[in-house]
Amino acid sequence: MAGRILLAEDDRALSALIQDFFAAAGMEIVPAYDGASALALALEESFDLLILDVMMPQFSGLEVCRAVREHSAVPILFITALGQEGDALAGYRAGADDYIVKPFSFPVLVAKAQAIFRRSRGQSLGIHQLSYGSILMDTALGQVWVDDLPVHLRPKEYQILELLLREQGHTVSRDLLIQRIWGVDFQGDERMVDRHVAALRQKLGSSAQHIRGVYGVGYRLG
Repeated sequence: MAGRILLAEDDRALSALIQDFFAAAGMEIVPAYDGASALALALEESFDLLILDVMMPQFSGLEVCRAVREHSAVPILFITALGQEGDALAGYRAGADDYIVKPFSFPVLVAKAQAIFRRSRGQSLGIHQLSYGSILMDTALGQVWVDDLPVHLRPKEYQILELLLREQGHTVSRDLLIQRIWGVDFQGDERMVDRHVAALRQKLGSSAQHIRGVYGVGYRLG
């Protein structure tokens, strides 16, 4: 699920980390480091989501949100260190769709953005669907799509991807992959897992970057 995001965060180190996580999920990030720059970009360019820090130089996130709402219904998510109920209410009154409080989990921030994308595009995940970035799996149909195009996987490749999707953000050990997919009586070696993951990555195209090897342990998605 690709998307173009404006990230307005004056903490450059934090902004860089957030950008890395969204890029890994296949999303384009345009950074801004103060409220004035964020407002100019939001009014001049097209975005699928605005992520605004509440406390920024020149204009606050609330001020940017109010100004944008005079011209656009683009989804807006606040990130804030304040964490008080009143701040959340002020954000919603200004026109925000959601908020997250620092310190936060980067995978949770990405998941919130993906959920906002689905809502804004009139999409929702069905009970049998799993997704990460541009990868979508329907376990009832036994089908996988990447960037809305069908991907044909062999049974073991499909099972590996399903387990990684269910455990996204967590490392899945080779031992667990073997037990779940090949069974406890498997007599081969762990390199069989690596070969199947390599084949899976080839079929996922640019989304292969989401499957990360964890040295000496296994793999994780995200």
